[in-house]
Amino acid sequence: MKGIIILDKDRQSELSENLLTGLYPILSDCGYEIETAELGKSDAAPCMGCFKCTDGKCIIDDRVAQIRERVYDYELTVYLTPILFGHFSAVVKNAIDRGTGSHLRQIVIGYGKDIDDSDKAIFIDMTAKHRGKADIVHRGMDERVDVFVSRKNEENSATLKTIKESMTERGAT
Repeated sequence: MKGIIILDKDRQSELSENLLTGLYPILSDCGYEIETAELGKSDAAPCMGCFKCTDGKCIIDDRVAQIRERVYDYELTVYLTPILFGHFSAVVKNAIDRGTGSHLRQIVIGYGKDIDDSDKAIFIDMTAKHRGKADIVHRGMDERVDVFVSRKNEENSATLKTIKESMTERGAT
């Protein structure tokens, strides 16, 4: 099985590196061959809303378009994003908006040391809405997305343990 981890390379931190390092063995143990896409601003232009991507090819020629062309090769997409004012980073949001998510399973992990309970709640709520019923281009994703938030390295262990358990429950191992 193939999977991809998509992250904002310009906003990496000790917290995100710790999560990323912990994800690899979990996903490998679950049988995934993982590719990592570290995206920056020049790799992930915003969606233009042209709806021409319905044929599987985006008219914007960047790294996100390359991922989008192979989206059906992935059984799993993991988004690793800093939480900024309760939302994804712009780079990760652009990748999500342009349809880089696996149609079988997605995991969204938001992180940040300065996230309060309000930002955490906004992130979880907005992610559910963005990936669910409000997503008019990529409908049907709301039941295939798990959302996690981590604010410190100690929480990373619990987050990774929960991800491993959910992967096992859904038959990923």
